Amino acid sequence: MVSGFGDDALTPRGQRTQQLIRVLNRDWEVELIAMPARDHRGGSGASGRSLARSLASRAVQELLFDRWEPWARQRFGRWRPQADAAVLVVAPWSPAAIASRRLREQGIPYVIDAGDPWAVGLRNRPHTIAGRRSLRAEAPIWEGAAGAILTTPQQAQRMSSIYPQLPIMSRPNGYEIPDGAPRPEAQEGERGGSQLRLAHFGVLYAARLDVVPFLTRLQQSGNWDSVRFDQYGGDPDGMLNAAPPGVEVANHGAIPWPEVMARTSQFDSVVVLGNELGELLPSKAVQYLTLPVPRIAVTDTERDDALTDFARSHSAWLAVSPTDPDAGQLVADHVRRDWTAAELDPPAGDAWPAVAEELGGFVSRCVAGGSPDRLKPAR
Repeated sequence: MVSGFGDDALTPRGQRTQQLIRVLNRDWEVELIAMPARDHRGGSGASGRSLARSLASRAVQELLFDRWEPWARQRFGRWRPQADAAVLVVAPWSPAAIASRRLREQGIPYVIDAGDPWAVGLRNRPHTIAGRRSLRAEAPIWEGAAGAILTTPQQAQRMSSIYPQLPIMSRPNGYEIPDGAPRPEAQEGERGGSQLRLAHFGVLYAARLDVVPFLTRLQQSGNWDSVRFDQYGGDPDGMLNAAPPGVEVANHGAIPWPEVMARTSQFDSVVVLGNELGELLPSKAVQYLTLPVPRIAVTDTERDDALTDFARSHSAWLAVSPTDPDAGQLVADHVRRDWTAAELDPPAGDAWPAVAEELGGFVSRCVAGGSPDRLKPAR
């Protein structure tokens, strides 16, 4: 198993890797190849960045697949894998791009598990050297795969239209309730008093939709005297600086999930922000199922949107556009409803044990019987 972040259980890809290994280990002897922690945990932007650092960062953006390509080339450049099958968990893509070529040379079948297709099929491809290199490198990965796992039906539909013969499964991450973290009881009594209390867990950054228009709609609705938005995890781009009067913003650092669960009863609802690219599902949405309060997906509900579909297929969720003129009333009705414990409980089928069984079963079926006809050693 090649997974750049496979040893980091704090990342969604790392969690997925560890869960897959747990299931596959029953029938396979699994070797994990992951990047050393020092190669992927360091930040990229210290203050007072030097000219040399700035030039290096620009070179990565314009020339390399990603900033991990040098490590991947050193690790897999002369790799001669000895295995019956392989799984490539991405992102990052550079380890998969280089390792998959070696697997094809040896005729070893592999399944690619991608949180997000790299460049194939995207309408807005980057026009840099790196973008063109990425597109050339990604196509052979899919063409040579014995199977593919994606996280949303939207992604699966896009890729199946390009590779109709490729077996594809769509499955997001599962949720996990940490050991020793008792599930808190839902707050009793009617929610939504004179102040609406919302919380968001995770970093706010440009790939997410802007939450400020949504907060403005809530404040202008007149359903509450004030709106409080607690942000846990950072707002490096200052997106919340534009919050209107009447909206109180409280910034906090990231906290472990057991503490998230313990604090949740302080809030009327928790918020997940959709992505600019609608086919992506924020990984936190699944983990939010473990919180005993109503959940709000702020996303573009008018498009083919993965987060909208997820919210509408699960209990105690509201999917609402950030600019919906009725957002205030929709949220008021949502948080003031007397939700039952059964409605707020997470579905067992979305827990990691069930999800991992599905993923592991798909991998085994795809690679059973050895290399498919279309998988030929590279010449």
